[in-house]
Amino acid sequence: MKKFSRKIAAAAALAITVSSCMTGCFNNTGSGSGSGSSGGNSETVLRVGYTQEPSSFDPADFTIVAATLTGYDCYDTLLNFSHDGTKVEPALAESWEQVDDTTYTYKIRQGVKFSDGNEMTMDDVLYSLNRVTEDNYYMSYLFANVDSFEADNDTWTLTVHLKQPDSSWQYVPATSACTIVEKSVTEEQGDKYGTADGKTVGTGPYKLSSWSSGSEIVLEKNENWWGDPDTLDIDKVEYYVIEDESALALAAKGGQIDFVEGMSNSVMSVYQSCQNFNILSCEGTTSNYIAFNTASKPFDDEWARKAVAYCIDRSQITTTIGGDYAKQSAVVPMSESMMYMDKDKWDSTIAESDVYTQDYDKVKECLAKSKYPDGFEFDFYTTSQTQKQAELLKSMVDASGSITMNLVEVPDSDIFSYMFGYKTKDNGERYYNAVGTYMMSDFLDPMGMLKTLYAGSNACEGGTNETLWTSTEADGLLDKAAQTTDDAEKMGYYTDAYKIFADQCPYLGLYTSSDVYAVSDKFTYDPSPMFWYNFSYADVHVAK
Repeated sequence: MKKFSRKIAAAAALAITVSSCMTGCFNNTGSGSGSGSSGGNSETVLRVGYTQEPSSFDPADFTIVAATLTGYDCYDTLLNFSHDGTKVEPALAESWEQVDDTTYTYKIRQGVKFSDGNEMTMDDVLYSLNRVTEDNYYMSYLFANVDSFEADNDTWTLTVHLKQPDSSWQYVPATSACTIVEKSVTEEQGDKYGTADGKTVGTGPYKLSSWSSGSEIVLEKNENWWGDPDTLDIDKVEYYVIEDESALALAAKGGQIDFVEGMSNSVMSVYQSCQNFNILSCEGTTSNYIAFNTASKPFDDEWARKAVAYCIDRSQITTTIGGDYAKQSAVVPMSESMMYMDKDKWDSTIAESDVYTQDYDKVKECLAKSKYPDGFEFDFYTTSQTQKQAELLKSMVDASGSITMNLVEVPDSDIFSYMFGYKTKDNGERYYNAVGTYMMSDFLDPMGMLKTLYAGSNACEGGTNETLWTSTEADGLLDKAAQTTDDAEKMGYYTDAYKIFADQCPYLGLYTSSDVYAVSDKFTYDPSPMFWYNFSYADVHVAK
């Protein structure tokens, strides 16, 4: 949606009022005339603003927040997370059972219709799950331990066989890996499925009405939704992409936007000054960090990684970039909300192993132990969204006098292609030496972050281990943690693995951030810590 974004950004740069610029860009018949009304033929429209366009409406390929704010509501998963994220609840599976250590069964809801009116079948369910693995989609890492899926058409039962016991599997059916698509439509569409030029068909509360790349995305209430469309307050969602954060904030202040998620500290004061907006926040699972590419020079050397780590003042990064809704991270990226088991042991483990504070003498000591005693330079990949953070990091690294950090800005839409190894050099090496990015955990259990980021099985094309660092010892500890249901035993494995991760420093945690929203006072919303999977416009209501 670049045409729309440039128009807004230019208006902001020229100090022209955003409201006058946007008269022709926004549908002003939305919340201005229909919101909050229930009588007559009025339509309740929620106008959402964000800085990115979704790359796809294919749930197997959801990798950015823009997909959460658009595509998720077109679909349902087998289960849902509870509002607090601590357990799972029925969705397309109305009940489930763990038969033994490696076998789970799910009773699939009958009579569910897709948004095109066709009934969901067990073939659709089985196809959707196998498709994620067979086509090597991003979410396939969550199925790494799956041996097979079986569907019984007579009893509407799905059986999942795991290769080995895994206590974290209980959460996977509530992730987008277990989103159900319509087999016939997806096969017929091929690569066009979920694109602006293709079809998107799901069983969720909303359906994709239109996607005009360069203009807007519109979602409308799905009248075939099994969850009862009459319970939905929002009839239509108009999603606008405004790449410039300042312009987006001014659009909200000018009354053209009703709902914004993920505002950065640099524009927070604008939203706080909006008299008709409420700022909502919830401690989520988002961790911001540096990932070092350990598969190539210079960061195949642990002392080179540690030298950079000692350059960084994480407290300043947290205050300057994260702001009031951020907390300084430990070296291992993981939100405090995930440390629910034996918090005292987590605290002592972190205190013992988190040794990296800004210390240029330590930088020199690390360099002396490395292959690069005279220093080195490296390429740090960033995007427009993380540019300010990258510039601050560069100033800290360059101040060492021995290490030079070169910033390489790539489009927001491309950064994940680099991080997950879809875009590589001819010899297969990753382009980046290091990258600044973030990750939201798939569930509140520590495994949702530790295995996702550090497991050797995820150090591959399409994998979530952007560092490509591997450790047989650490993998073994994570496997043991997954196989036990005893919390004390599990904590022992987690903390032992944590110490290895901290010592080797393939990642450097910077800060964890709360999920923050600016919401027009015409609407109400109660945030969930599991935003990544739990967000739905079905939970946005007209203020009474």
